[in-house]
Amino acid sequence: MSRAEALQAPAAPAAPDAPNAAAGSGRPNPLWTFGLLRSELVTTVRRWRTLALLGVLAAVPVLVGIAVKIETRGGSTAGPSGGDGPAFIAQITNNGLFLVFTALAATLPFFLPMAVGVVAGDAIAGEAGAGTLRYLLVAPAGRTRLLLTKYTTVMAFCVLATLVVAVSALIVGALLFPLGDLTTISGTRISFAEGLGRALLIALVVAASLVGIAALGLFVSTLTNSGIAAMATTVGLLITVQILDQIPQLHALQPYFFSHYWLSFADLMRAPVYWDDLVRNLGLQALYAAVFGSAAWARFTTKDISA
Repeated sequence: MSRAEALQAPAAPAAPDAPNAAAGSGRPNPLWTFGLLRSELVTTVRRWRTLALLGVLAAVPVLVGIAVKIETRGGSTAGPSGGDGPAFIAQITNNGLFLVFTALAATLPFFLPMAVGVVAGDAIAGEAGAGTLRYLLVAPAGRTRLLLTKYTTVMAFCVLATLVVAVSALIVGALLFPLGDLTTISGTRISFAEGLGRALLIALVVAASLVGIAALGLFVSTLTNSGIAAMATTVGLLITVQILDQIPQLHALQPYFFSHYWLSFADLMRAPVYWDDLVRNLGLQALYAAVFGSAAWARFTTKDISA
């Protein structure tokens, strides 16, 4: 379904020159809402920028796997043993499934959130810059419904981007390294099937860890009519927070940074699982989503749409 088809509705459209067109008028059919969401998802995925971002994400596990394979050809180990983040790289030669955990740890600090920040920053500002935002608001959806559709699309991209990394890593790991039972960080052995299940759970936790930056990017997107400015600002904020999270003097503030608990997904590879940091991470992402999602709604529903 094209975007034009998705915007068809039984109710009469509001005047396109009204600054708050369709702000709360009409009650669209649920099928119309589904059509709009499907149109947004298809439009987002088909963009060359999105495909390029997914291509870069898929290439990271390939590069890591090849580098580890070359480094360990003589039988040397891949790196230090341990359990947090990139330390999983020490286990890749024994079990290719560990490439999934390593690739997620390698992409989560920057590549994954950068990709999400680009998509989120362009969600509203990109439509305004292209002159299509007023056209979207002509349909009787209401600004709240449109904003929720945009945020749902960004969240779907979070899951898609994370799964692209995980699936690419699993394929490369299976091709270059042996697969089988694996040893957890705690030293216990689990079956390959259970390890695969934990890999899927870890991928979902990583996707959920991007909720905060997605909400922040959507809020920034409502502040400007320039998609490039919104994307650059969101990525700039991401880099700034990452830098601040490494400064020891800011230790009192760091637990409130959206990126502080990102690598807590490694605790899912313990037996028993350590839930403390995982719960803190998910709670923090929910807080960011509530705060910046509300801010985006307040801004977007009162914004004078001129493009």
